[in-house]
Amino acid sequence: MKKVISLIVVLMVCFSIMPVGVFAQEHDVQNIEDDISHSNTNAAPQEIGTEDLSIAKETEKESAAASSAQLDNESESVGKEETDLPAEEEKESEEGQAEQSEVQTDTPDTEEDSTKQESAVKEQEGEEPQYNELGIKEGTMVYGIDISKLSAEELQYIPLEWRDGVDESEVQSSSDPRFSIRASYPDVNDWIKKNTPSTSSIKYEYKSQFPKFNYRNGRGAVEGVVAHETANPNSTIRGEINYMTQNYNNAFVHAFVDHGNIIEIHPTDYAAWGGGYYANQRFVHVELVREDNFEDFAKSINNYADYIAYVLAKYNLGVTSAEANGRGSLWSHKAVSNFLGGTTHVDPHGYFAQYGYNWSEFVTLVTEKYNQKAIKYSNTSKLGHIRTTGARIYPNLSNLSSSTQAGSTKTDQVYYIKKQANVSGTTYYLLSTQPSASSGTIGWMKASDVKVYDHKTVNHDQYMYTIAGVGKAYNKAWGGSKNQVYDLASMKGQIFTSNLTETVGNNTWIRGTLKGKEVWVHSSFVTDKRKESNTSKLGHLRSGAKIYTEAKNTAKYRNAASNEYNQVYYIKKQIERDGQLFYLISYAPSRTEGVVGWVKAEQLQTHDHKGVNKTAQTLYLTGSGKSYNKAWGGSRNLVSSSLSASRGKAFYVNLTEKVGNNIWYRGTLDGKQMWLHSAYLSTKEESKTSRLGHLRAEALILTSPGITTGAKKATNGYTNQVYYIKKQLVFDKKTYYLISSKPSSTNGTIGWVEAAQIKTYSHVTVDKTRKNLHVLGTGSAYAKAWGGSKDLVYDLSSYAGKEFQVNLTEKVGNNTWYRGMLAGKEVWIHSAYLK
Repeated sequence: MKKVISLIVVLMVCFSIMPVGVFAQEHDVQNIEDDISHSNTNAAPQEIGTEDLSIAKETEKESAAASSAQLDNESESVGKEETDLPAEEEKESEEGQAEQSEVQTDTPDTEEDSTKQESAVKEQEGEEPQYNELGIKEGTMVYGIDISKLSAEELQYIPLEWRDGVDESEVQSSSDPRFSIRASYPDVNDWIKKNTPSTSSIKYEYKSQFPKFNYRNGRGAVEGVVAHETANPNSTIRGEINYMTQNYNNAFVHAFVDHGNIIEIHPTDYAAWGGGYYANQRFVHVELVREDNFEDFAKSINNYADYIAYVLAKYNLGVTSAEANGRGSLWSHKAVSNFLGGTTHVDPHGYFAQYGYNWSEFVTLVTEKYNQKAIKYSNTSKLGHIRTTGARIYPNLSNLSSSTQAGSTKTDQVYYIKKQANVSGTTYYLLSTQPSASSGTIGWMKASDVKVYDHKTVNHDQYMYTIAGVGKAYNKAWGGSKNQVYDLASMKGQIFTSNLTETVGNNTWIRGTLKGKEVWVHSSFVTDKRKESNTSKLGHLRSGAKIYTEAKNTAKYRNAASNEYNQVYYIKKQIERDGQLFYLISYAPSRTEGVVGWVKAEQLQTHDHKGVNKTAQTLYLTGSGKSYNKAWGGSRNLVSSSLSASRGKAFYVNLTEKVGNNIWYRGTLDGKQMWLHSAYLSTKEESKTSRLGHLRAEALILTSPGITTGAKKATNGYTNQVYYIKKQLVFDKKTYYLISSKPSSTNGTIGWVEAAQIKTYSHVTVDKTRKNLHVLGTGSAYAKAWGGSKDLVYDLSSYAGKEFQVNLTEKVGNNTWYRGMLAGKEVWIHSAYLK
């Protein structure tokens, strides 16, 4: 004890003779922890901002600590600051301390010393160390906490390599630096606003080896963010991540940030070992990598603030600094040491001060970024009027402290609202003089300061109206006095043609041209709505039709004459008036020539009329139907009432049109122009084939497919023999074969036969290999494969055992036929008759 007292006296004498400025300077420029890091320029990357510091380094810090008396005074000061809190806040301030109650009394140093002494005594007496059920030696201390008293759930917040104990008596800096060197550098936040550096995108590089454990209130139950800095001026973000990946059992955080990177290495829904026992249970931990110049420092602060704001917004935590009273969502490592414990680090203040930056400025920047991220934007479509001249206009929702008064220049006119935002439960509208969320905007206003109605487009149809002579015309729908273009009282009876109709709330507004200007009028200011438009239809008058001189219910009309029925009319113009549709009918495909008059739509049978093409093609009449002088003609449009005599004849098409869903062709038949429905025409699709066939008794041999004129009957000497078929043709959904006495489509042809009237089989050459076979003595030999009686050459019963010299093999259907020499003649014999 005497030695201890003597040592204290010596230390007090030494401190008393040292200049006060020595301590001030050390605290103002950098904490002792940082000085040690700077001196070791060749050291491996170290996670100084987290709890993976080696015991040796923390022992080095002890040499720079203040006296125990000064520590006691500071502890009393902190305690007094906490007890002076308002009653309703006192409970919250005790939150972190309450958690320590089981392992830390009001005099933690005494408990720790006592525990250590007890353990030392036991060891000196030769007693075996005692371990709890979790394998932790009794009395193991980590930053003032006896971790042997922790439950398994509580122990998960202590890094693995700390569980043998950390002998930590480091003394923290109790205040911010007493001076800054701002004069040497620009204001960081101002530099960021002026230069608008781009924010780095978040890269996700999760480390599978990092343990995953929940926060104290469960997975994803984040309570805030701790801002760390690495305190290593000689490392890089990659070096820091690599080092932490190799030493994660000492400490690991959620993310690292520098001037060009934001790298998340651990999911924020899980806790990490980044800031001591108490902070690990609650917070996301983010490390800032040191930079060696101001511009990179400012860029890194921009990334740092943006990422932290992102995390806070992700968990809807808001931005409240815990620096002053230990309550909030944004913590420095120093605040954790001051108010929660379990750590003694005081970053990032010292590093900030190197560039004239401080914690308060950082909180301001995070808040601005959070406000921007926390704002919920959405598209909308409304029109609005500013209610009062005193209403405020905000240029930026992330800074609601800046606004201007609307004044008289902004009222009494309508604004477009295409975007809205929700800021902490309050709705704001973006007002614009143009129907855009980017052009013509004047700023944001609270919804309560703007009278609004939903704004919707109805159609872009053109209607004609007559001005009623009341109301005003404006340059925008639902305009105010500043939007007025005309007083409509002097314009009664003028024609107003619309091009756009919209609704504003439950009111209809119409845009159109009036006296050369495009204006908006309310639907109540116009009458006699009608829509005139071009169309293209064909129509037939229904019984009792009336033909009007004008497209009005009140116009003069006449009853359709009998000779005006049963014929088709062209319709190229229509007018819709007061809910009634009228068609203008004409004998010619014109709006001005051949006009008959106006007919109500329901008194006409109509179909859409469209041109398909003018491609020339040749089709063939099927012999059914009629021909007309117009597409979809009636009885008064007939050209030919029967086409049966023209079956198979060529029809030379020069125009194709569509009437409803039906195709009509205009063309010439025997030199005369007419219209035919597609059902009365067919193509002739010709193709090659190879078959053999026998005519049936009822067969007709035609000169052309489908044309029976001049046809020959099969019974007139054409049966009982085989024919070659080398060409086929499809016409009017039927197949026709061209039969020939020779294997050719040009030589020996006889005519066309409908497929149903001839029995056929496919005809294929197998090979031309020469071989010798012998006649069995049954069957017959023919002049052609699959021959009939008229193709007979020999009765084979007289040639049994004779040699048959084959020179060609073919298949007819599934049967094999051989051609060869027998008795000096070339004949065909079925395979069944040979061996």
